[in-house]
Amino acid sequence: MSADLFWPIVLMALGLVLMVAEVFVPSGGMIGILAVGLLGVSVWQAFAVSTAVGLRFLLALLVLVPGVIVLTLYLWPRMPVAKSAFLKAPTPEDVEPERYGPPLAALIGQYGRALTPLRPSGTVDFEGRRLDAIAEEGLIPAGALIRAVKVQGSRIIVRIADDAAVQPLLS
Repeated sequence: MSADLFWPIVLMALGLVLMVAEVFVPSGGMIGILAVGLLGVSVWQAFAVSTAVGLRFLLALLVLVPGVIVLTLYLWPRMPVAKSAFLKAPTPEDVEPERYGPPLAALIGQYGRALTPLRPSGTVDFEGRRLDAIAEEGLIPAGALIRAVKVQGSRIIVRIADDAAVQPLLS
């Protein structure tokens, strides 16, 4: 290695080390700015030696900088500081689906009462079961007779019961 290349190589190595340090040391970006500055001065000094050397340094940076970034992203989650910052993976008991009551699909076509105004969501009563529901269209006042028309996941879609269907229920 010639004496002319000593400082460009040292500055490049120091710049790459500072890029890694930027991830692990909270500095508000100051270490990163210093790293970029050192890499720039390194290339500038390499071009001062000769154009061919400067282009080689530039090519080396185009290869090394992404490599350092990938290496840093690989190492970061394995560091003790990062382990305390990241959430722990859930255990199988935490992921177990919740148990709901009887399937809601059995309610389709049944009649119930709106316990609260549905604007468009509210609480309804089907045979003593208080459930959350959504009005299919418009607003439904509290106390109105309703009919379940659809179930989407854990949501019941209801509409006001029409008079012809309600007559047998009222007599």
